[in-house]
Amino acid sequence: MQLTRFTDAALRVLMHLAQLPPGAHATTPDLATQYNVPYNHLNKAVHHLSKAGWITATRGRGGGLRLAVAPQDLRIGAVVRSTEPPGEIIDCDTQPCPLAGACLMKRALEDARQAFYDRLDSYTLADVARRPLISLG
Repeated sequence: MQLTRFTDAALRVLMHLAQLPPGAHATTPDLATQYNVPYNHLNKAVHHLSKAGWITATRGRGGGLRLAVAPQDLRIGAVVRSTEPPGEIIDCDTQPCPLAGACLMKRALEDARQAFYDRLDSYTLADVARRPLISLG
């Protein structure tokens, strides 16, 4: 299973914000440049994270992005579930399949996806963003 670029961008934003010193903030343009992600793409991820209540975005002078939750309270599985598109891993319904009724692959893949999310739920943002942020400038 490969995560979407949207999920990757959202996770990077959260990890970056979790590593900032207290009171510090980041801006979407700065993050887009630092992580080499198109601004519009990163802005959509920021909007999603803000709507979810995980970050706050303040406009204007002195504004920027900050975490709205404690890193130890945010489960990575919750973030990935919210950013990955819904649907099944394999599409068995679009075309007739001679294995229909005897195939357990769809169930196996769904079990694997659930195990993947369950494992991600064992990690918090604090767990994956422990190292202090290094300056690239």
